[in-house]
Amino acid sequence: GIRYDLCIFRTDDGRGWGVRTLEKIRKNSFVMEYVGEIITSEEAERRGQIYDRQGATYLFDLDYVEDVYTVDAAYYGNISHFVNHSCDPNLQVYNVFIDNLDERLPRIAFFATRTIRAGEELTFDYNMQVDPVDMESTRMDSNFGLAGLPGSPKKRVRIECKCGTESCRKYL
Repeated sequence: GIRYDLCIFRTDDGRGWGVRTLEKIRKNSFVMEYVGEIITSEEAERRGQIYDRQGATYLFDLDYVEDVYTVDAAYYGNISHFVNHSCDPNLQVYNVFIDNLDERLPRIAFFATRTIRAGEELTFDYNMQVDPVDMESTRMDSNFGLAGLPGSPKKRVRIECKCGTESCRKYL
């Protein structure tokens, strides 16, 4: 579970809610797990269309080996549901297997990519670029939050990025 004091806060730049740490987090530390309802990819596609119309989605494809399941944190989840995107994030996503060997059902863990100062917002890259060295442990969907089926929202919707970093790609 989460071992740090974290705080949900309202961003002042139009990104909605965010999460900040109230204490220092050391580089490479486990920070939190992305938790939600496990649903089929077909159900994720259906819900994704509804979420697109509402302007928010909390879908995370579990496609480590195949695209069968998705985590939906819209109604059931934890503080990870509020972590925002950044093109220069301080968290990295990894697939982990705990008490489970079904490669279709990895748990989604966030680890600190660098030391994170108290008061700093926690972010990860919704459009993760995988380092070839880490390929096995980070084989994730290339677009967090959008179901990955043909004709799915990730192919239809282009979302403007509001992260504000120097390395911003302008779109998610």
